[in-house]
Amino acid sequence: WRYTETILGILNCLTAEQQLQLLCAQDSDGNTALHHAAWWGHTETVKSVLDNLTPEQLLKFILVRDNGGNTALHKATQQGHTETMKTLLDNLTHEKQLNLLYTRNHYGNTALHDAARKGHTETLRTLLDNLIPEQQLQLLFIPDIGGNTALHYAAQQGHTGAVKSLLDILTPEQQLKLLSVRNIKVMTASEEAAGYHETLDTMRTLEQYQNEADYRVNYRKFAIFT
Repeated sequence: WRYTETILGILNCLTAEQQLQLLCAQDSDGNTALHHAAWWGHTETVKSVLDNLTPEQLLKFILVRDNGGNTALHKATQQGHTETMKTLLDNLTHEKQLNLLYTRNHYGNTALHDAARKGHTETLRTLLDNLIPEQQLQLLFIPDIGGNTALHYAAQQGHTGAVKSLLDILTPEQQLKLLSVRNIKVMTASEEAAGYHETLDTMRTLEQYQNEADYRVNYRKFAIFT
């Protein structure tokens, strides 16, 4: 908290224009003060800084990217700082939240990709809970530059909990569609998981979802024609 007080003390000595200029200043890696606060999970600092900005300044500040194309939201999700992530999103209108959530870094990763890759299940769920089903679906199907969805990332790293969280919000038809997505290596999420001994449990989970979704979809089709 004492660091937050120091930051606010500095900002209160400046005009609104000077505050924004200072806050948007970037270090050699392209990080702003907000990037650093988000990375370390300093939620109170993030909240106090954002509360001092106008709505116009807020979006400009939050969308600043580091040298890798990461926003502060990417930084928070990479580290699994769920409360910090919520604070960043709660300060925006829903339309602007979507703008931030769909933002991709230089590798094509959204914040959802980062949460899935690190297995931050709580962060991932909170991020998706902020969206209506159509928006969830759109985010889930965004590929990185290698054609990987967030499900591919979770599968590659053996994060079974993240895999379940991504698939549980979908209908059987949607599950089958996501499970069939292939990256530029022409591999599905299940095939990626099959490539490593450490991720075999995740592969089995993906296959279970595949089989159950197949059964439900085919059962409905059978029921319609009988």
